Amino acid sequence: MRRSYRDLPATYGLLVIVAVMYVLEGGLGGSPPLMRMVNLGAQVNILVLQGQWWRILTAIFLHLNWLHILLNGWSLFVMGELVEPAFGSKRFIAVFLLGGVMGGLLSLVAYPPYSVLVGASGAIFGLLGATGVIALEAQGPMRGYLLRWLGGILVLNLAFDFMYPGIGVWDHIGGLVGGFLAAYMLGGVRRLQGWRSRTAGIAYVAVCAGLVALARMHG
Repeated sequence: MRRSYRDLPATYGLLVIVAVMYVLEGGLGGSPPLMRMVNLGAQVNILVLQGQWWRILTAIFLHLNWLHILLNGWSLFVMGELVEPAFGSKRFIAVFLLGGVMGGLLSLVAYPPYSVLVGASGAIFGLLGATGVIALEAQGPMRGYLLRWLGGILVLNLAFDFMYPGIGVWDHIGGLVGGFLAAYMLGGVRRLQGWRSRTAGIAYVAVCAGLVALARMHG
């Protein structure tokens, strides 16, 4: 059963933002011009290291072409149907963005200084990380079902990533880890604040700080 906008306001809202940004990129006539994507906030690693850290967030909402935006839009909707009802709209957006940030930071370390990076896939992998939290907190047969489903999705996606080098595999891995930690940091499905959420929060900050330090060393 498909959920309506009232059930998934954050998911639909993010999809609208992504669509509007693609129009602003000039993508309706084909692949958007590279410099327009840069001007709108693509993650250019050398510019990030020069202080434009906001590009790690804005790059999430930009896309290379129709296929890129359609695949990510569909994936965001599918993951939104599962994750937003479990976490609520505000925490859903937080997981999406925090996963995207860690994916962007890992890409900052992994790719050359003049790389131009765009796309929501790292943030979407963050939602996959949150799905892992949902699975671990589930009871009965649902737990096994969700873990098998998640494992299959991850194996297929990561295999595809390594087969096609142009895909930002490090963005995906960073997003997955960031989303998993963010979901626990925010209390998990049951919104439990305690040692687990504090540990996840410390781990998230420590990983991000370590990636920033590495990027500055190699930049």
